[in-house]
Amino acid sequence: MAVSNRIRAALTTTVLATAATGFMAGCGAGEDEGEEQVAYCTDADGNIVDDDYCDDSYNGGGLFFLYIGGFRSGLPVGSRLPSGGTRIDPRDSAARQRAGLPASGKVTGGTRVSGGIGSGVGGRAGTGAGS
Repeated sequence: MAVSNRIRAALTTTVLATAATGFMAGCGAGEDEGEEQVAYCTDADGNIVDDDYCDDSYNGGGLFFLYIGGFRSGLPVGSRLPSGGTRIDPRDSAARQRAGLPASGKVTGGTRVSGGIGSGVGGRAGTGAGS
């Protein structure tokens, strides 16, 4: 049975497109599940500041937030975090607990957030108490 070049090319293209789609879907599977959620102490502009400002007992001036998102750990003080995280007033113990952080005390920059994606944290810039 002879198959024309036109049909062979169409079948090859279809098979390759289907295989590529399956491969890409497989590569993306679980991507969100593995995205680590971390918290940093930031000023109102999203610049990382000293962790002392995000101790719930801090009584100094200024607006400081626990900023949670899919950021990498180990960023230094002064780094500016990209948008897309969740801001929480460090003095709001209920909001801290909902975000998977300890209810009180200092949160160290780069702290991993328990719960992660699907726990209602991340992806909502400027939300949460104190924003």
